[in-house]
Amino acid sequence: MPEPLTRLLAAVLIALAVLKLCAVLLAPQGWLRAMRRLYARPALLAALAYVLAALVLYALLASGLSIVQILAVCLFMALLTMAGMVPLAPRLLEAMAEPGALRRMMRAQWLYVLVWLALLAWGLAAMLA
Repeated sequence: MPEPLTRLLAAVLIALAVLKLCAVLLAPQGWLRAMRRLYARPALLAALAYVLAALVLYALLASGLSIVQILAVCLFMALLTMAGMVPLAPRLLEAMAEPGALRRMMRAQWLYVLVWLALLAWGLAAMLA
């Protein structure tokens, strides 16, 4: 039986996903307007996302999951995300093919890359211990 905290986190994900699907299906223009407002302050939204991600990671670790288990679930989610992004790949690859675009994107994502590298190093250290 999952810990109460992991059940709560799963319930939050389920509720948010159902709300999003309902909004997208029933009021797509309203959803787009809401997303434009939400993403109008990318630095603030990214900071909030990092804080929430840290809190979720702490909760998962506190519930007894190991960093290796969490990274295994990340692999599952990465593959699921990849499958969902495949139809958008041609447009994304075209945008990244512009001269310097990939370098600019990587520079803009430095914190994201560092967080992933830290998590991967933590997971590798745990597996080698």
